[in-house]
Amino acid sequence: MATTTIKLGLTKPEYTDEIEHTIQALAHNFQKLDDDSKTYVDAPPTSGVWPSKHILHANQLSIGGYLGWVNIRSGTAAPIWKSLNSYSNGAVIVPNKDNGHFYTCIQSGYSGLTEPIFPVSNGGEVQDTRGANQWNPNHYYSVNDISFPTTDNGRFYVCIQAGESGDVEPNWVIVDGATTYDKNAVWASYRIAKWRESGTAVLYRPFGKID
Repeated sequence: MATTTIKLGLTKPEYTDEIEHTIQALAHNFQKLDDDSKTYVDAPPTSGVWPSKHILHANQLSIGGYLGWVNIRSGTAAPIWKSLNSYSNGAVIVPNKDNGHFYTCIQSGYSGLTEPIFPVSNGGEVQDTRGANQWNPNHYYSVNDISFPTTDNGRFYVCIQAGESGDVEPNWVIVDGATTYDKNAVWASYRIAKWRESGTAVLYRPFGKID
């Protein structure tokens, strides 16, 4: 009669077992060994759903580096938010500073220059236009200032040439990256991205620092 090992729970077939059962037991053993084998990576994952206590080992070791990473919170992995980056509907991100949540893009567009204050309430939404203000006439704008048209068109505009705005609001271009000339100032157009809180994010932490 087959028995099992103590640590991994592998099946130890007996010579009296039927061949079919022995083959199934060996297949189970191989899968168990594969599941329990070490995984080597260059960095923690940025996609997928991962359980807590999931351990990854570093491909490259160096003084001052770490042996690997361990996930201390079950959840979804996602890339870190980037400024002025194009995002499509369904794309997911996490804030640069962990807040325990991940976010799904619900309106394709571009992120702003400054990371938004992401909501932590279930299903909370945020528009990615932190630091933007409504356009004003005869106002001096610096490079990287962000403005909205006085009539919402679903876009924000980044100043790419400093200067004074005109006394009449310009006709805002609505093509991504295209420029609008506003007396001495020049603006680049971007469609606004929007985000929705979508659940718990993973949190991989390094372990085993190499001194």
